[in-house]
Amino acid sequence: TLAANSGAFRFALEASVDWRFSKDSRAAISHLWAGIESVFGISSELVYRISLLSACLLTERGSERQAKFMEVKRLYGLRSKAVHGVTLPESKIENALKGSYALLRDLLILSINRGHALRDEDFDGALFF
Repeated sequence: TLAANSGAFRFALEASVDWRFSKDSRAAISHLWAGIESVFGISSELVYRISLLSACLLTERGSERQAKFMEVKRLYGLRSKAVHGVTLPESKIENALKGSYALLRDLLILSINRGHALRDEDFDGALFF
């Protein structure tokens, strides 16, 4: 139902599966992050906004939330390097791939548990309540 009612959710769900079929790890990371960005539907200040909203949605206030913020920010940095062709050790690419998939999976599961694609009300609630 979620996929039928939300193109953004459907795109993110497809990205959570399709990345496995990429011939290149860097392309797979790019595909996963396209899904993550689709969940949020934002086009500016991506690093900060995705990191902040992910941390607020997925963890409780305090040091755990701050650690999640830093983790997502680090993952986005790896994503940028991978997608733009910066030379990286294979272990960093693999970590970026696994971490990106885990983040997308957690966001999709949150949507499923809430019964709707994440929307502004969810983001505002996570930030302010």
